[in-house]
Amino acid sequence: MLKSSESTDIAFEQSELVSELARLKFEQSESKVKVKFIKEFTGFSYDGYNIPRSTKGSRIEIPYFIAEVLFDRSIIEDFKKDIPTSLQDMTAVLRSELRSGELQPVHPFLHTIMKNIVLSEELKDSTFSELENKRRKSKFNQLTVERISKLVKMADKQTTSTRKQTNMTVSEHVLFNKIVDLVQYWKDEFISK
Repeated sequence: MLKSSESTDIAFEQSELVSELARLKFEQSESKVKVKFIKEFTGFSYDGYNIPRSTKGSRIEIPYFIAEVLFDRSIIEDFKKDIPTSLQDMTAVLRSELRSGELQPVHPFLHTIMKNIVLSEELKDSTFSELENKRRKSKFNQLTVERISKLVKMADKQTTSTRKQTNMTVSEHVLFNKIVDLVQYWKDEFISK
């Protein structure tokens, strides 16, 4: 027979598994971006996702993971171009975040795209100087830490049934749900008893 703590640990592990599966489903299907086609596209269906026939210049909203594939094949224009990635942009976004007690609106895929940009800039020569890239990375890291701090504060105020997710990026949405689960677990395990 399982002890109470073993049963709680198993329940928590199962909760973690469900949370991870929900994250993957969310990131793979529910995270959508608006794209513009730069050439004629015949359309296709994949695993329940139907991307319609599109003409050059047409705009539609599609799952992020499909947009990545279409962009890599030069079928759509760069849907990431409006994301603030320069040193100036990162400084302005960080300043705005630091001045407010609440999460400020940012692009929903800011973390995913910045991670890819910073990694790619480190691997190749770029239009950014090495010093500028280091500063940009530092600003992005500061922004991330500030937003995580706000997520933790928000998670402490939330319950599993009333999760408010305003101004969160896709990655933050996933992190927030995990933090809420952990905070609730700790409250149930240590405070409620």
